Amino acid sequence: MTENTPLLNNKDTLTNLLFSAVIAIGILALTGFYKKNKNVLRTLEHPHPGLREVSEEIVYVDDTVASLITDMISTLQYRTLVDFCTVRSIPRGLAAPQVGISKRLIVCGLHGSLQVMINPEIIERKGTYVDNDDCMSVKEESKMYIKRSNHVTVKYKTPENEEKLLVVRNDAAALLEHEIDHLNDVLNIDYGENSPPIQSAPPPSTGHALFPYTHGPHEHIQEDKSYPAQP
Repeated sequence: MTENTPLLNNKDTLTNLLFSAVIAIGILALTGFYKKNKNVLRTLEHPHPGLREVSEEIVYVDDTVASLITDMISTLQYRTLVDFCTVRSIPRGLAAPQVGISKRLIVCGLHGSLQVMINPEIIERKGTYVDNDDCMSVKEESKMYIKRSNHVTVKYKTPENEEKLLVVRNDAAALLEHEIDHLNDVLNIDYGENSPPIQSAPPPSTGHALFPYTHGPHEHIQEDKSYPAQP
């Protein structure tokens, strides 16, 4: 029995390696599919100035906004696969400024489903929650622990123009605070070791994207026409 143990261990190792290879091939195939069939947007990284603009409100959802929502979802799903392969933290949210669009729009995974939030606004914060705060737009050399709220109420609109309230706690509350920070030109690195006092999000001001939003290889849309200014 003892003599067979190394053979069994080798067999288990080979099985694990084969299983890992199959998973890696599957993920690579999925990422290839996304790159070929989906419009995966370029994500900005600090210190790109596009991450330092206060985003404008979205007045109404037209075809361009709907396309942006679809592409942001595709981008988040793609980055989830890529970051899983590169042993990074799996991203759960994406804000429009991260793809160079200075509009108040976020997509994120909450409670097992994707949430699209237009003009999200935090109307209530309670308590304290401290955890590692990752960001796909900021390359950290080590984990960054930030003090956020453990109870957050967010008012937002859906793509169908329905106004809703969402109450989240703990890591979900921290996630929404993180994504809404992006709309207000705030990054996780701005908090440092001592998080600033928790405050309500400031009102949006006039801004602009650093480059036009382009959907697909043939359609070029100037953002200042597609997204009317707030009246």
